[in-house]
Amino acid sequence: MSNTSKAKLAQASADMIQHSNLDDKVCLRIRDMIAKGTLMPGQRVIQEDLAEMLGISRTPLVNALKRLAQEGLLEWVPRRGIYVRSLDPEELVHLYELRERLEPMAAELAASRIDPNEAAQMRTKWLAMSDLADTPEAHAQFIEMDRRFHWRLAELGANPYLQAALAPVNMLASLYLQGNPRPWEETVPDHLAIIEALSRNDPVESGAAMRRHISNSLEMLRVEAGQHRLAPSK
Repeated sequence: MSNTSKAKLAQASADMIQHSNLDDKVCLRIRDMIAKGTLMPGQRVIQEDLAEMLGISRTPLVNALKRLAQEGLLEWVPRRGIYVRSLDPEELVHLYELRERLEPMAAELAASRIDPNEAAQMRTKWLAMSDLADTPEAHAQFIEMDRRFHWRLAELGANPYLQAALAPVNMLASLYLQGNPRPWEETVPDHLAIIEALSRNDPVESGAAMRRHISNSLEMLRVEAGQHRLAPSK
C-alpha cells in the first residue's frame, strides 16, 4: 500500500471515529432531554428544530434518533413522523417485570464494590430528601436522584451487558412514572434500606432490598393495569 493510500485510510478512519463520538454525544443529549421532560411522552420530534437546537447536521441526529428508537425511547410512525414513546399501563407492568429481575442483580454486584464513603453520601442525600415536602420542585429533584441512584448501582456493578440492558429500562421508568408509582413516604425508606445493605457490602440483602422496592411498585402497577383494562373505552 502506498503512503498516499495509507494516509487516506488513516484520515477516513479518524473521520469515522469522530463521527461515532458525535453520534454518542447526540444520543446522550437527547436521552437527557427525555429524562428531564424537555421532550415529553407523545410529543412529535421535529428533526429540523432539534438539529438547530443542538447545533448539528441532520446525519448525526438521524443516527441518534434511530438508536433511541431501537432502545424504545422513540417511535417511528409511518407517514406521521417520530414521537417520544408513550406507554400504557400494561406496558409499564412489562417494564417493571424486567426491572424486578435486573435491578437486584445490579444491587448485588454493586454491594461488593461500593466505597463506604460513597454509601455514606448516598444515605445523607436520601435522608435529606425524606425531610422535604412533596412540592413540584422537590419532586423533580427526587426523580433525578432516583434515576442517578439506580444508574450508579449499574455502573458500580461493572457489567457492561447489564448496563446496556438497564439504560433504556431505567430511562423509561423515570420518564413515565416520574421516578416511582408509589407515594414519596414509601419510596424514600426503600432507598435507605438498599443503601444500608450496600454500606455493609452485603450482596444478598442489597439484592433482596432492591427486589422488595421494585416488587411493591410492580404490584401497584398491576392493579392500575387491571383497572385500565376494565375501564370503558372512549
